[in-house]
Amino acid sequence: MQNYFRSIGLIARANAVIGNRVFKPDDLQSNQFIYLMRIVENPGITQTELADQLHVDPSTCLRTVRKLTTNDFVERQLDSHNKKLRLLKATAKGQAMYPALRKYEQSILTAGTAGLSTGEKALLEELLGKVAANIRNFQHEQK
Repeated sequence: MQNYFRSIGLIARANAVIGNRVFKPDDLQSNQFIYLMRIVENPGITQTELADQLHVDPSTCLRTVRKLTTNDFVERQLDSHNKKLRLLKATAKGQAMYPALRKYEQSILTAGTAGLSTGEKALLEELLGKVAANIRNFQHEQK
């Protein structure tokens, strides 16, 4: 029973290690590529929403967003309806990175699901979705 959770951890760590190495020349380090991808895909996301989506501590999210802002991948804009909110949007430099981010994600998916049939891939997606939802619920119960 324990082995599949260890496998999920291995997949997550390998993705982070490989991604950090791939994107280091582009000045994206410490999993910043994951944050940038989410910001590009969700323009106007708040930092709180981003932290929730990535299941990270708000202070960790803050530090990473600051680095992305300093390196001109992301900018913060005031919300026109609520001046207290700072919305995150990718800059032109951040947008330009997106094709490489998608290509990397696709290569990881292709490598990870090599040898699986279409049905097995669909089943894997369904089952991992259920596990993720269960863990998300468990995480919220622990707060």
